[in-house]
Amino acid sequence: MRKIILLLLFSYFIISARAGEFSLPYLLADNPDFSVLTKNYDLKTIDELEVLDERVIEYSYDKDGALFEYFYLHIVKYVNSEEAIDRNNKIYVSFNRVMELVAYNARVISDGKGIKLLGKDALKEGTNSEGQKVQFFAVSGAEKGSFIEYFYLVKRSATVSGSYLTFQAKMPTLKSVFKIISPENLVFVTRSLNGYANMINDTTLSERNYLKAETMNIPKLDNESFGNEGGNKMKVIYQLYLNKSKGKKNPYNYGIVSQNIFESIHTTLNKTETKEIEKILKNSEMKLARDEENKIFKIEDYVKTHFEYVQNSDERFEKLEDIFKLKSYNSLGAIKLMYLLYEAAGIEKEIVVTSSRYEIRFDADFDSWAYLDEYLLYFPSIKKIMMPGATTYRLGVIPYGYIENNGLFIKKISVGNINTGAGKVNFIPAYPAEHTQHNMYITSKLNAMMDSLDVSYRQVYTGYYAQAIQPDFDFLAKDKLKEFEERIVKTLSDNINIKSIQIENKGVSNLMINPLILNSTFSSSHFINKAGTKVLLKFGDLIGPQSELYQEKDRVLPVENDYNRIYNREIIFMVPDGYKIKNSAELKMQIQPFLANGDGAGFVSTYTLQDNKLEVKIKEYYNQLNFPKSEYEKYRSVINAAANFNKIVLVLEKL
Repeated sequence: MRKIILLLLFSYFIISARAGEFSLPYLLADNPDFSVLTKNYDLKTIDELEVLDERVIEYSYDKDGALFEYFYLHIVKYVNSEEAIDRNNKIYVSFNRVMELVAYNARVISDGKGIKLLGKDALKEGTNSEGQKVQFFAVSGAEKGSFIEYFYLVKRSATVSGSYLTFQAKMPTLKSVFKIISPENLVFVTRSLNGYANMINDTTLSERNYLKAETMNIPKLDNESFGNEGGNKMKVIYQLYLNKSKGKKNPYNYGIVSQNIFESIHTTLNKTETKEIEKILKNSEMKLARDEENKIFKIEDYVKTHFEYVQNSDERFEKLEDIFKLKSYNSLGAIKLMYLLYEAAGIEKEIVVTSSRYEIRFDADFDSWAYLDEYLLYFPSIKKIMMPGATTYRLGVIPYGYIENNGLFIKKISVGNINTGAGKVNFIPAYPAEHTQHNMYITSKLNAMMDSLDVSYRQVYTGYYAQAIQPDFDFLAKDKLKEFEERIVKTLSDNINIKSIQIENKGVSNLMINPLILNSTFSSSHFINKAGTKVLLKFGDLIGPQSELYQEKDRVLPVENDYNRIYNREIIFMVPDGYKIKNSAELKMQIQPFLANGDGAGFVSTYTLQDNKLEVKIKEYYNQLNFPKSEYEKYRSVINAAANFNKIVLVLEKL
């Protein structure tokens, strides 16, 4: 959805009524011909193509001198299957920041049937899956081999501090065009990412600044396992660099931004607010903390268990007075409350503002508000980071989209009696693999009938693995807890007869303080098959189902993990008297393809067999997040090692 095309039925009225406001003629072609763009494609073999994606942002002043922008979106799609037609029978219109819908329409172009104009009635109103009101084009009349062409032009509030657009989809785009037009006094700067063409100056418009880029044959980008689709899509960041009429150059640099952010968070407290802050600190029992890190944790834990995070831009959730009354805050309210609490507690901290690497990576060499999306807190004395607004996270673990990324770190500085913020871009590293572990300790033996396996099963979760489960115990209804606990154990197999479950360190208040530990016992016939006098033991199934990476197509994306991690597994099996293991050598595996280059990932299993006790130790580890595409096959061999171990069946023969 991205360009603007004025339907023949409407074009004269709209353009004449608004003559002079647009710098470019937004007209649909009388006789559309897309063959120049599609000539290198065999359209009969293609399901769906984005033939044209054109977007224009034009800034202008209204009669009162207020700045606004027009956004023009023009899309042409080729559809050649019933599924593709269904995917495009509703084309949603974005009304974010929109003040007025200026023009719109859509048409279907088919061989032999010519052009079908959908008319002004094509725009419908409805509700989406979240119950929100939406508007969309209802496309009818498309058939296999048709082109669907639509546009809309909206007038909306202007953004100049830093935004970005994404230009890559799950289908190829044959031609992408992006233009920025602005009054002569407003100079914009842009940054193209991931292969999109750089925007260049065009001097064909008098008294206007005109930037444009054209990128041909953008390949489709599908999501791949262990690949960051969103972070690798083509994008363009744009923002105001110079207002000639005011002489302001680079008004959104990080020096100014850091001061503004700091001053919006570090507010002066009145008497009522001071008392509330002191009450929270007292109730948090921070004075009983064993050290500064524990003090930080106690304050965070108290706030997050007594205040609710809401996704709402209402100012009431940002003002301290209302936050204390409502016991609720949004992202800005959370960072403000937390910062002031740690300030009152005398704890050094820094405000961090960053982006998710799954959306847009924070570029250290280009100052832009486009990266300033989420607030974090950094504590220099312990070198740990926290996300104030994340209820189910605690000090030392933040959502993994914000690790392995840059951030703007804002430190308090004092000049005389004046406090302000000074910002510097620093890297937010990924946690080491030891931070996040799922460890298994299993003792097993056959029952007297040799048709079932009795298992003692201990699991220990830390880091992100703990975060995914530990908080749930605080929020699940009591009648759902047993089912939840059993589901964790049954990740090994549904065919399990659970005898007991004991869980230690439930709840988010234990996160990053105590590991989540699950002790269970069960019996199961799932692991046992018989073949005459032989017993077949599905030993590999004791580590649970494992993902297996297949690669039927050429890899497109480099490898990017969510987080580093370790799996330690120790399995003891008591061989029954009168039996021996025929193929124990299969248990020994060593896949370490990166040993010569930092040992980024590996899978190693060893075993000992003494008397009737088989003891197997497995270590699977991922010590780095990113691997180049050229090393994908090596990485895949590590992932598949666990899947291969999972397939091991031990053969027990009579002596």
